[in-house]
Amino acid sequence: MAVLDVRRGSVVRAAGGVAGALLLVAAVTGCGGDKKAAAAAAPSVLDGFSKPESVLVAGDKWFVSNIGATQEPMTKDGDGFLTRLDANGKVIERKAIPRAGDPPLNAPKGMAFADNKVFVADIDRVVGYDVDTLGQVFEAPLGGDAASLLDDIAVLDDKTLLVTDTVRGSVYKLDLETKKYGTLTTAIPGANGIVLDKSSKTAYVAALGAYFEGGNLYKLGVEQAPAAVGKVGTVHGILDGIALLPNGDLAVSDWVASDNPAPGVIKIYHTDGTEVTTVKLPGELHGPADFTLDGAGKNLLVPAIADDKVAIVALP
Repeated sequence: MAVLDVRRGSVVRAAGGVAGALLLVAAVTGCGGDKKAAAAAAPSVLDGFSKPESVLVAGDKWFVSNIGATQEPMTKDGDGFLTRLDANGKVIERKAIPRAGDPPLNAPKGMAFADNKVFVADIDRVVGYDVDTLGQVFEAPLGGDAASLLDDIAVLDDKTLLVTDTVRGSVYKLDLETKKYGTLTTAIPGANGIVLDKSSKTAYVAALGAYFEGGNLYKLGVEQAPAAVGKVGTVHGILDGIALLPNGDLAVSDWVASDNPAPGVIKIYHTDGTEVTTVKLPGELHGPADFTLDGAGKNLLVPAIADDKVAIVALP
């Protein structure tokens, strides 16, 4: 099995149970999806994915990012892909992106939808695809010599994305016109899933810790750099996905354990960190990663990395 050794920026082999093989990367998350589709899909569990890390709703289309055959979050092996589904969760095309002739994806994770494009984080770059043709139309490499792990994306505005970097503990602003990254903060160890509350211009980041030992829930302003960063209550865990619910609460996923088999959980919090409730999941889901809301705002679409499944889960 493979687990990420963030101290060396590499993947190492380790012995242990199923959860020891889990890939501890995130990633939104709320994903910045366009909520045009109004129908709520029926709760169910979808099979047939390859280490699914993120789900995105883009109008009447869903996309699932697949890291690939092996749980290698920082390996440029070229076997990653995006699956396209309809708004009821039916797989339309398992390997929809990249198209033939486009450069490969390596370990795609968090996604966002803006300017009719699907943007996806892929280790050390953000790649964009036309939502209709599915062809690649954008690429922005992060650059720098240090190891990086771009994980999740949220849409700030039509020209700007927010991108987390788990290994560097950072949140960036990506200018879609210049393809340049500006640093908002480097003070979030294990920065993972991200979601933006546009009404308050506040981003919330779920973190898992510098060495994936457990992290906190953070909030930061997005208008100035460096951003003012603060913890949200006492929320703590191996946090991954995060979504902003219609009532203003936050849903956050927690892997619970990184070195022993353990089912993950999703909890709902007020934005001050007060716990509201725990979402009832369909059986055990290992490695609940970057989930999002369906088009109707009634269900969570939850990728379970270790199980190769995506669960459609009704909100309480």
